[in-house]
Amino acid sequence: MDKETARTIADSLTWARVWSALPITVLAWYELTWWVFGFYIAAALTDLLDGMFARRAAPPRTDTDLDGNADVVFAIMTLVWLWMLVPGFLEKYWLPYLPILVIIQVYLSIAPFRFPGIKVPHFQFGRVMMVAFCCMLPLLLLFGDLPWFVHGIFILGTLSKLQLAHFVFNYDATAPAEHDSA
Repeated sequence: MDKETARTIADSLTWARVWSALPITVLAWYELTWWVFGFYIAAALTDLLDGMFARRAAPPRTDTDLDGNADVVFAIMTLVWLWMLVPGFLEKYWLPYLPILVIIQVYLSIAPFRFPGIKVPHFQFGRVMMVAFCCMLPLLLLFGDLPWFVHGIFILGTLSKLQLAHFVFNYDATAPAEHDSA
């Protein structure tokens, strides 16, 4: 497979993950839990597959981190779907995680404006945490509320976001781009 075809497939899978939020939200609204489960698993698998193709692909055509932005959309929508499908989820788990995660995400979102050309890396810990986070909705739908699991995912996910924020906070725009890998 040539590099351009791999890039097209990777980007198409990423866009599929973004657009999957619409049907999953409609299914969650109507409490069609098993349909949400199936569509969610399929959408989460696009994250794995787009990475496989992206590693073999030509560089992205723009500096926009399409995969990273898709991950943010998917993570936010996962929280919405958890709120819609798991009774009491928001009330039970929103403090202290969600305010902290929102602050960190806003900070990371303004980084490209503060440091034009910055490429926030995809650390391995963050990749593992995205996989673990994507397991939260299916496991809660299958087994009900698992407080130890939810707290563990939120604690480790917050640490993962703090790792990225630490990178941005310590970013030196004048230094060579040795850590700027996607």
